[in-house]
Amino acid sequence: MKRTVEIEDVLGSCVESAIDKVKDLLEEYIKENDSGPLPDINNDLNYSGSVHEIIDRSVPDYYKVIDDTWYLYKDDLIEAYENSGMGDNPMEGNGAVAIYCYIEQKVGEWYRKEAQDIFDEIVSKKKKKKKKS
Repeated sequence: MKRTVEIEDVLGSCVESAIDKVKDLLEEYIKENDSGPLPDINNDLNYSGSVHEIIDRSVPDYYKVIDDTWYLYKDDLIEAYENSGMGDNPMEGNGAVAIYCYIEQKVGEWYRKEAQDIFDEIVSKKKKKKKKS
């Protein structure tokens, strides 16, 4: 007997959601802080734990969704967990910790590629507004 099973692939949307929220956090940080270089995602931007909270909230919390994500992305999740240096059990927290590590890794990659451009654009707009005043 054959069975057909549908699995909803949510990992991409989890990553996108986390990136969007970190982008909002970055924009808010820049608006509140007039000077300085691009804030470091692990220190300046995460001063109150905001980045970790965003990523944590982006991790699926239903076991079925976690299991489905593992079915689709097992190798990627194991690699992200191992790269994080958190330990040697990628199934920690029923596999949710590895999903956290994966999302954190993708957010970090996005930040390294895109954050400086966002920073420069907002700072430039702020300088133009000051000149007009």
